[in-house]
Amino acid sequence: MSIASYFESGETRQDKGHVKNLVLLAQADGHVSDEELVLIHRIGRHVGLTYSQIGEIIDDPHGYPVIPPVSKLERIEHMAHMADIIQADGVVDQKEMDLLGVFAIQIGFEDVADAHVEEILAMLKEDMDYEDIAEKLAKV
Repeated sequence: MSIASYFESGETRQDKGHVKNLVLLAQADGHVSDEELVLIHRIGRHVGLTYSQIGEIIDDPHGYPVIPPVSKLERIEHMAHMADIIQADGVVDQKEMDLLGVFAIQIGFEDVADAHVEEILAMLKEDMDYEDIAEKLAKV
């Protein structure tokens, strides 16, 4: 951990923890595909991290704590990111689903059903973007 990390905002630490979860989900089936790596970088940049920060997390994801989002909208958007990672390689494997369930609880949901994972996966297949998914499901 560098000295600069002591001066990071809470939001940056939260974003790093979120990208850590994405990396761990991508690794859950034993293989990180190119599609998963591209998606991790795209989501990492979307939340405001630099390429260097994302690369450090990919190289060693275990050094980052997970800080749950406060709002339901943001929690659902995080779940949409994670659901997108598990389906990025075209195969949703049981290890990925089990880990997604753990992460759902970790960020404040009661379980996978409470996190709307099945609905999120269906919406991703319809090419809905993360913000639209979050807005639609946050009202439920």
